[in-house]
Amino acid sequence: MIKRWRSTLLTVVLLGSMATQAFAAPTGVLAHVLAAHHAGKIIRTFPGPDGLTGIVMEYNGSKAIAYLTPNGKYLISGLVANLETGANVTAGYGIKYIGKINLVKGPAASKIAFQCASLSGITVGNKSAANVMIAVFNPSTTMGHQVMAVMMGEAGQMAKKGTLHVMALRLVPYGPLAPSILSAGNGGREQRLATVLKGKSPGYVTTMGTRFAQRNNVVLGNIPMKPPFLVIYFPQAGLSAAVPVRSLMRVASTVKSAEVIAGNVQ
Repeated sequence: MIKRWRSTLLTVVLLGSMATQAFAAPTGVLAHVLAAHHAGKIIRTFPGPDGLTGIVMEYNGSKAIAYLTPNGKYLISGLVANLETGANVTAGYGIKYIGKINLVKGPAASKIAFQCASLSGITVGNKSAANVMIAVFNPSTTMGHQVMAVMMGEAGQMAKKGTLHVMALRLVPYGPLAPSILSAGNGGREQRLATVLKGKSPGYVTTMGTRFAQRNNVVLGNIPMKPPFLVIYFPQAGLSAAVPVRSLMRVASTVKSAEVIAGNVQ
């Protein structure tokens, strides 16, 4: 599914001021592409910022916000911010047209980040960086497998852009495959995730790997957010947020937000 989204979505971070849309962009091209790739459907449109047409899309029960350019040829997903007010425009539209997503911010999110710091997983990037993004997922489920694929792909893109110099990505698996994945060092765990991504067994299980997985379960049981979820802890930017994952669009949007923030603290 992620390949279908990647082939149809142009992910852009749009920074601008709010304006009233005079007309709706044609949705025919987008509707055709979504149908051709079995990548969901358009639920509704709404006036977006600065001439954009807001789109609510749905795939397998998950909904996401995106935008069409006036000519209907380009689809924009990710963080859309109002520079004048600092407001996250996409989050506002999400609440209005999809519903509350139970986003946790501030001290409560920082507490979740501190709890997640004790979880065993895979660290990609600068291990000593103050800024960190954490993904907690069950790779044995369809959604968890897709989240893992997105995060591993984004890690590669961030490495190419140099973003990982000022932040780290932590991938935390749980579920039946976790003991095997965690039965190796950091580099070996990354290789085992790649093996799982190919639909193969991650390998043998050690006593230590089992203990790591059991400890993860205990820690996650004390966190007031049901996984899968993402945590952004960027003290250098004064930002902490925990986001429950309900769709791949939300994963992509959150990762893009983290990438933009990391770029501003370099």
